[in-house]
Amino acid sequence: MRMARLVMAVLAALTVLAVPAAARAASGPQIDYATSEFEGNTGVLLVGIRSADGVSRVHADVKDTTGKVVASSDSFWRYRGEPEDATQVWATQEPFILPQMGNYPVDVEVTDTNGVTTRVANAGNLSYVVVTYIDSVTLKPAAATYDKRSVTVTGVLKGRQPGTMEIRRVAGAPISLLNTNWQETTTGADGKFTAEVPIADGDRNIFINYGYDPAHPHHLSSSYDTPVITIKPRATRVTATLSAKKVKAGEPVTVTGTATWNTPDGWAPVSAGRVGLASCDTQDYCTDLGSMPVAAGGTYSLTATPYASTTLRVSYSAPDRPDGYPDPYVAHSRRDTAIVVLQPSSIADFTAAREADGAVYLHGHVAFPGNLTPGTIPVEFQFSETGTGDWLTIGDDDQSYWDGTGYEFDGRLTETRSGWWRARYPGDPANFQAAASKKVFVQ
Repeated sequence: MRMARLVMAVLAALTVLAVPAAARAASGPQIDYATSEFEGNTGVLLVGIRSADGVSRVHADVKDTTGKVVASSDSFWRYRGEPEDATQVWATQEPFILPQMGNYPVDVEVTDTNGVTTRVANAGNLSYVVVTYIDSVTLKPAAATYDKRSVTVTGVLKGRQPGTMEIRRVAGAPISLLNTNWQETTTGADGKFTAEVPIADGDRNIFINYGYDPAHPHHLSSSYDTPVITIKPRATRVTATLSAKKVKAGEPVTVTGTATWNTPDGWAPVSAGRVGLASCDTQDYCTDLGSMPVAAGGTYSLTATPYASTTLRVSYSAPDRPDGYPDPYVAHSRRDTAIVVLQPSSIADFTAAREADGAVYLHGHVAFPGNLTPGTIPVEFQFSETGTGDWLTIGDDDQSYWDGTGYEFDGRLTETRSGWWRARYPGDPANFQAAASKKVFVQ
């Protein structure tokens, strides 16, 4: 009998030990959080659930600060996720309607499809508060100008009440507006606000913000970004007259002109600002050649020695703002004018002699004293019986090629007459000066 009792005791102990293992196998759903639906109606409760066996029932009790249950709901729907998902969000089908705003602790109970229930006290809070938003925003004018460097912003602060979703205007609320610096204003009794916002820089919007407000403790903050504010700068223009449109390398050129701007009374000379001069190539890469403040009447005069044929660009810019940045309310202007700079060339040596067969052999080198050389270097052979004029080009042009000491050319020509010979590089009217050799008499 004593043995039977011992066996029964052991079996009972094994049974007791087996219970926790079974409980772990069916641990039930996990409640991650409970919170208000802040994007719409804060009277709606959202419950985050993780369950390997789905969800069959959700229950929530809303309590006041004393722990007393003031509202309950068993009516939930799957707000996010699919039935087979391990993680789901469930929401009350109807919002809670509570007597006053505030934060309410929530107890949540969830049952899975196996009938296993999990209950969590104080699983989260129902924040029964007003969702605010900024509405009916207008900007006048739509763009800032030189004469009016600000825009008037108007709008309405509204609040969506929890539970009922009733829209009410929020009076006496502080509104902050930012473009470059903060501006402050307050909504009127009708929730409207107005502010004059200085526009210091273009292509920026105005950030409108309703932040924490002790006078409205149960109102969520909200913000609004306006469309980008543009600046319509006052137009300017600058003239440019060159002392010469074609010079030899090393010769200076003077550029003069006047900078004007478009005032309400028409175009008039500017009274301040700078004019700069630059040399720009075909790729619009520019090298600075100097600048100066405009003189009385907006005039200027700049002298420079351009290195090669180029586009001379005159640019006008208004004075910088006190912070050192360009003033966006005055437009830049420029004027481009082409100038030809002829590089030097010479025929450093030249010989001419009659050969045994009667042909005339001519030889020499073309040199370019500057640092620039043309892509092709044609040479003409010219003949004159007198050597004082009436030079005739004989034969075709000969191309010169680098021989290690210079750009060599030579030619054999049939000419039976005695007379003078010379070689001539015709130059390039856009870049290089022409050059002629000394004259050589051939019998």
